[in-house]
Amino acid sequence: MFFLQQEERVEVPEKIKRVLKKELGEHKVLDDDMDRLLYSYDATRIKMTPSVVVIPETEEEVQKIVNICYQEGIPITPRGAGSGYTGGALPVKGGVLISFEKMDKILEIDEENAIARVQPGVITYRLQQAVEKKGLFYPPDPASYKFCTIGGNVAENAGGPRCVKYGVTREYVMELNTVIHTGEVIHTGRPTLKDVAGYDITKLLIGSEGTLGIFTEITLKLIPKPKSAKTVKAIFQDISAVGKTVKDIFKAGISPSALEFMDKLA
Repeated sequence: MFFLQQEERVEVPEKIKRVLKKELGEHKVLDDDMDRLLYSYDATRIKMTPSVVVIPETEEEVQKIVNICYQEGIPITPRGAGSGYTGGALPVKGGVLISFEKMDKILEIDEENAIARVQPGVITYRLQQAVEKKGLFYPPDPASYKFCTIGGNVAENAGGPRCVKYGVTREYVMELNTVIHTGEVIHTGRPTLKDVAGYDITKLLIGSEGTLGIFTEITLKLIPKPKSAKTVKAIFQDISAVGKTVKDIFKAGISPSALEFMDKLA
């Protein structure tokens, strides 16, 4: 069972709404009741309505939003596709919700160096399709991969069935552009496999669920696309036999891409 308590709500003053509309354009600032309701829930179906929804299209606009809210003490909640089950996209304090639905560009696929540079609103499945056309592969596959965003995956350090073999999102993030609380952008990481220049701030930011900053650009590691894939189904009479078989598979040095157990009801 998932529980999330509504904290003391912060309403955005009308004067700040006017400032946001002036800086971003009225069409990017939503304060109508129906519009706000559409951004009030995630996969948990728990409803917490933001005071204002803003929809930036550039990193600079995110900086403006964060700086304005920082100066006024207004809480911010970043939102990808709202597909999570942890409440990460819920505005528990009201305030401003930043939706990244318009920051959805694949900025670069570098085949030679096997990396992709994307905005946070890119749908995971869309990126996977794009890189596979070039003979590359992005392994992380959360259950909601067909509609979740890369930014949300990084914020939650999402995994998926294939993490058995390939690991979770953290293993594939090489660089981040992150807007911190003051509105400044920090760039962390390098597009190299080994970097010993100081603390690994990038790994610290991954999985922080928006508490340390807001991602505006992400560089991801890609690997060669597997030449083939096969699915094997086995039927067992009891759960203990399933567990033993899984152990035996790994003891034999076999690394399956994914393992799934289903009972009769499934």
